[in-house]
Amino acid sequence: MRYEGRFYINGELIDACVEVEYGKIKRIKKAMDSCKSISGVILPSAVDLHVHFREPGFTHKEDFYTGSLSAAFGGVSFVADMPNTKPPVDSPESFEDKLALVRRHANVDFTLYSMLTSTAHEFKKNRMFKWYMYEEPAVHIPSGFVTVHAELEECIKTADSLHNYDFARPESCEARAIRRLGALNSKFHIAHISSIDSVDLCKIFGFTCEITPHHLFLHRDMELGTYGKVNPPLRAKWVSKKLWEALLSGRIDIVATDHAPHNIEEKEQDFESAPPGIPEVETYVPMFLYLVKKGEISLQRAMQVLAERPAELLNLKKGKISDGYDADFIVLDFSEVRKIKASKLHYKCEWTPYENMSAIFPSSVFLRGEKIIDDGEQVGEGLGKFIALPA
Repeated sequence: MRYEGRFYINGELIDACVEVEYGKIKRIKKAMDSCKSISGVILPSAVDLHVHFREPGFTHKEDFYTGSLSAAFGGVSFVADMPNTKPPVDSPESFEDKLALVRRHANVDFTLYSMLTSTAHEFKKNRMFKWYMYEEPAVHIPSGFVTVHAELEECIKTADSLHNYDFARPESCEARAIRRLGALNSKFHIAHISSIDSVDLCKIFGFTCEITPHHLFLHRDMELGTYGKVNPPLRAKWVSKKLWEALLSGRIDIVATDHAPHNIEEKEQDFESAPPGIPEVETYVPMFLYLVKKGEISLQRAMQVLAERPAELLNLKKGKISDGYDADFIVLDFSEVRKIKASKLHYKCEWTPYENMSAIFPSSVFLRGEKIIDDGEQVGEGLGKFIALPA
């Protein structure tokens, strides 16, 4: 199959024809015979290294079908799913059980994390691990890709409001955890950075790091109540601004959602009882595309943090429109701005903290050259593949 249109290639938008064979980009030329025209801007689809699709065990909140469908509608073609399910993915056997369960209804490509525990050395198939430092304070560090939730149990307290939750799990708790990691002489990827001090420490120790949309777009003094409860907490508005500056300047490596849905009944408990987590895999790319339109982030930087760099961290042949890469594209019109509405999203939890914020959603999405979203409608189902990483 050959597609022609205005593609984002090597940092700029150019008119080209892209030939796809067996799901890969075979070649790119200015013109070729028999090219099917695509109307709109064609960008590489996003790569999200941090989602919780809740299967198995918590499918009343989300499941792999609805989570991956939401990702597809949001312009995401690859996700890395976290292991804190029920049962948790903490052994090669539980990994295989989860893989057999979710691969049957994945709408985008994916990989799976395992819990970093004392048995991590037994994992051979997929050496990607999640370390919750407040649950497992000391573990043997295996080879592979290790993502760390950097908060220490000793400095975590409870709170009764969104504002106070910031002080109950303070920025210093995150920074202390990263300093402790720095003494281990290993490489780590730090999840959901929420402090400028943490960004600085990651640079000092040579760690990569990610920022979530909620730590950029939301802050502790918004009227979100329990719907804004997340770990680590939302910070002050000025901290969000500083984190934006760090992202734009290149000091933060990637954006990853930490998509963590809970249903409305769970979220409307009292603050201390309400579970932490925010759904956002369907909205973050469209929100960034709107900021591109407004000139608040360059298209080049947006593509770096949403697609290129996340794929590079895993040596994944995605995130670029280039020879040999997966033919994962999104098609959009920058003039088609609309308000985010929970009723139009595909989450099982049926809510979003970004209600009525402006966004530009892709009209079409291609996964390995196959169209899975067309004119805002699902046209391909269950085409996602498991990818063992790091390669």
